[in-house]
Amino acid sequence: MKILSFIIVTLLLANSCHQDTTAIYGFWEGPHPENKNRKFYVRFYENNHTLTAHGFWTHNGFYDSEFEIDSVYFKKAEIRFFVPMWECTYLGKLIGNSIVSGGFSCPGEPFDSVSLIKNDNIHSFLIDALPGSQETGFTYSWKTPPENKDGLKVANALSPGEKAFLDSIIPKIAESKFGRINSILVSKDHQLFCEEYFWGYQAKDLHPVESVTKSVTSLLTGIAIDQGKISGTDEKIADIFPEIRHNQPELFNQITLEHLLSMTSGCESKDDQLTKSEDRLNFCLNRKIIRTPGEVFQYDGGNTEILGAVIHRKTGMFADKFAMKYLFEPLNIQSVKWSDYQQNGYPLMSGALCLRPRDMLKIGELILQKGQFNGRRILSEKWIEESTTAYVETGIEKDQYSYLWWNILIESKHKSYPCIWGNGWGSQFIYVVPELELVIVTTGHNYAQNSWAFTSGLKEYLYLLDESKH
Repeated sequence: MKILSFIIVTLLLANSCHQDTTAIYGFWEGPHPENKNRKFYVRFYENNHTLTAHGFWTHNGFYDSEFEIDSVYFKKAEIRFFVPMWECTYLGKLIGNSIVSGGFSCPGEPFDSVSLIKNDNIHSFLIDALPGSQETGFTYSWKTPPENKDGLKVANALSPGEKAFLDSIIPKIAESKFGRINSILVSKDHQLFCEEYFWGYQAKDLHPVESVTKSVTSLLTGIAIDQGKISGTDEKIADIFPEIRHNQPELFNQITLEHLLSMTSGCESKDDQLTKSEDRLNFCLNRKIIRTPGEVFQYDGGNTEILGAVIHRKTGMFADKFAMKYLFEPLNIQSVKWSDYQQNGYPLMSGALCLRPRDMLKIGELILQKGQFNGRRILSEKWIEESTTAYVETGIEKDQYSYLWWNILIESKHKSYPCIWGNGWGSQFIYVVPELELVIVTTGHNYAQNSWAFTSGLKEYLYLLDESKH
């Protein structure tokens, strides 16, 4: 009888310990102290039979960053963990199944009460790129992209080469082999055959395109030239802004729109100061000129800020409004955000535009179709040719620059494919490969990782699309 009682007690204690640990497993949500659009999450899980935790930040519901957690303790509903980055210890008590009541104890600060709320729905936004992609034996299953009646033509079947390409590259994305890719869209022969979203993103979500904004600026400049509002790329900014009295007039008077478009203005690049300036335009126009215009490539967001002001001065419209009327609406792009960092009516031209990935693909198709989209002429073929042809060496091997578009060679299986590339920090990319009648779009959150890792994946698998025949 004593032996039986001992076994029962032992089982009850083991079960109690098991319940104690598993009760805290999962994701627990906490608030940002100042920004309601940001939240932090603590994930508790078992690692090598030890209770472990890891932290995440989100912004507007999507992944933003991570932070380390150590010294995790949980027993009899009492929870404790330490965040090294903050030098703070969280002390709390599990109440029921969905609330931890407690707060942070930080050196030299009063106790900060912060409750944690159970929210396992955030799982797919933080650690599971595709549903089930973390499970053993995960395989990719292709689905036909939806017909959205937005001007994009959709393929209803895959060629062998297209299937091989997707079967190769999508699992790699799901495994985070190229960092954190949020979407990939692929169009071949003007038909969209791949539209995949990861980490909780959906087709309706606007995404920052970062420096692809610069490539859009090139298109807007071309439209203004096509309309005769700008006479040509040889116009000098000293003539457009005669009120500027630059302290280096002999160099300033040489700068043309072509120099701005090709990143050869010679101006000192100070992008960090640019976004903090209370008068961006004045800051950009009066910067020190450190090289003779036209001689050396220097990537510089200030050049695009000046181009935005040129568009306003020449057309009477701020660049975002000009874009909506003459570029976005003709492409049936209906949802756009370009309000961040707006100043005195001027949108930030170097990297503040937000678009949907399908609409980024339309921009790629516009380049591929030499200024047309579904038979409608939006830009002259002359401008597309002029603005996407390599103009200057960048100093990066096999990378050249045209008018706010990159020109790169993607080498895949012993063959080189010339590519017109819209390149935005964090893996916001538009690849246009004319030889293959191909457009590939990605969005991502590779700000703390290798922003350009996806290009390595293209090098490995692009040749499969060369063998793609419907």
